[in-house]
Amino acid sequence: MLFIAFAPFGAFALEANSKNDGYSLDDIKYYKIFENEDIPKIMYALRQGDFEIIAELKNEWEIEEEDVSFEYTTSKNPLGELIRDNLYELGQKYEVFEDESDFVSKMNVWATAFTKSMMKKSSEQKDKLIVQTVNALDNLDETLNLFSERLREWYSLYFPEMDNIVKKHDIYVSLVSEYGDREEYTRTKLKKTMPSNVARTISLAAKESMGADVSEFDLKIMKNLADEIKSMYEYRESLQEYLETSMNEIAPNLTKVAGASLGARLISLAGGIERLLRLPASTIQVIGAEKALFAHLRERALPPKHGVIFQHPLIQGSPWWIHGKIARAISCKISIAIRADAFGNDISDMLIEDMNKKVAEIKEKFPEPTRKRRPRPDTRSFGNKGGQDRDRRSQGDRKPSGNRGDSKKGGKPFGKKPAGKDDRRDNRKGDRKPFGGKPKNSGNQPPKERSGEKRRDSTKKVKAERKVIGKTSSQN
Repeated sequence: MLFIAFAPFGAFALEANSKNDGYSLDDIKYYKIFENEDIPKIMYALRQGDFEIIAELKNEWEIEEEDVSFEYTTSKNPLGELIRDNLYELGQKYEVFEDESDFVSKMNVWATAFTKSMMKKSSEQKDKLIVQTVNALDNLDETLNLFSERLREWYSLYFPEMDNIVKKHDIYVSLVSEYGDREEYTRTKLKKTMPSNVARTISLAAKESMGADVSEFDLKIMKNLADEIKSMYEYRESLQEYLETSMNEIAPNLTKVAGASLGARLISLAGGIERLLRLPASTIQVIGAEKALFAHLRERALPPKHGVIFQHPLIQGSPWWIHGKIARAISCKISIAIRADAFGNDISDMLIEDMNKKVAEIKEKFPEPTRKRRPRPDTRSFGNKGGQDRDRRSQGDRKPSGNRGDSKKGGKPFGKKPAGKDDRRDNRKGDRKPFGGKPKNSGNQPPKERSGEKRRDSTKKVKAERKVIGKTSSQN
């Protein structure tokens, strides 16, 4: 057997012998030192799985043996371990490095060039461009909504009636950009771009408008803003076309199953198509609903049934009680479609047929909601049984029974009788009988005075004396 392994600066080979761990640098039989400018390219080609250099080395070394052990990523052989343990000594032996500082500087240059090549390859991936396109569309939608609202408020000072007639921003912007002046809103002109009834309504509102009269200069500024917003809407359409073209190129199955916009958003939220294809269908189902998912896991809230996958037309066009079931079926087909795109298989027609069939079965099986949603255990109403307080007391946090009564509501204190004339109880300790004997104050012996009574009497006397002394001193 022949062992082949690579160092950053060359390729080496040695023949297996009876010694298991006794290989040394002198046992290397074949070697080839690469040129300095070719080292980063060779390292990058090996990293990408391009092993054409192996055939070139066999021809150069005139090796005809079929039993060859090649080490690069996962597999290991004794030669690879030997090279890694003696990399600097190996370079000195073949006069690659002059000294240790030369070794450090050259290794740094080669590693930097290899890293740049890897970063360039990562940036050239099409899914990275799709992620940026989706983010650009989101930012553009926010900007368009903001500027459209500003134009509506601004132009409503001149023509307020059109704000209630035309609801869509893009149509409103195009009308202001094209006409501007109220006198230009005639039925003949408006019928070219909209239905006749709407054109008639706008033309009548323009004739009887109660808006303020503005100068031509002010109206020109409004039209310029409308022109800019209209150009942004046109750019958004071109960006959407580019997104659809890119999605059909890198993920045709996903595009046909989920649509270009939804598929691109899933790739963006997952961080790339490679990460998305590793996710299970259950995770794809709730992508975009992370807050609701963690609220369910931490605070026992209701679990989310779907995330951004809710944008799929099959989910939006179905009743609410089967949204979760349809989202689960669609997420399974999306997961299969992504994996098929990764391996270059076109199975979109089969996936769409199976998905539509599954959705039809779900709608047929659940024509009506089966039962109402059960409320959360910690928010259920228990009537007069305590509600949340019952759960709290069951865990040991019990309230004292003396707080249950409320004199303001007319109720009696719990466990007590109101004090009155018929209350014959005497709480004095001297009247209580000891176990198996007579009362302490029975017989001819006078009752003993309690220490508490003595203290209270003495304090009263002292206070009285102090008051008398105070009075006499004040009188004097």
